Amino acid sequence: MKTIAQPAVITPTIIGLALLAAVVVFIGVTGKKVPLLSNIRLDIVLLVVIGMTMCTQGGIGRIAATGQWSHPQAIIGYLLGGLILLITLFVFVGWKLPYIQNDQQALLVIAILAGLKVVNAVTHYLLSRA
Repeated sequence: MKTIAQPAVITPTIIGLALLAAVVVFIGVTGKKVPLLSNIRLDIVLLVVIGMTMCTQGGIGRIAATGQWSHPQAIIGYLLGGLILLITLFVFVGWKLPYIQNDQQALLVIAILAGLKVVNAVTHYLLSRA
């Protein structure tokens, strides 16, 4: 029986995107004045787009390649991604969430959830190799 080779989780592209995401979060949280990145809502959109790109490379793309759609860690990834999108929606609609009082806090929470999503993807990858 042929097994499906699992694509790597950490690639140079993902590392570059993670560094770019870190720069966007740093600029957004500290309020530094940088052309095009001085708008916190634009920072949120950039972070979500970068996160989705990373997810296609080492997250959902890897799940699709191996067919592990119902794996518990894949489901955790779906839930974390859904929370990220929900918080983004709340920011742009103008609804307030408990414990998130402004757009900077929303950016930080999205970054933390994205970090947890990366940890989940790496853990899933490492456990599936064992």
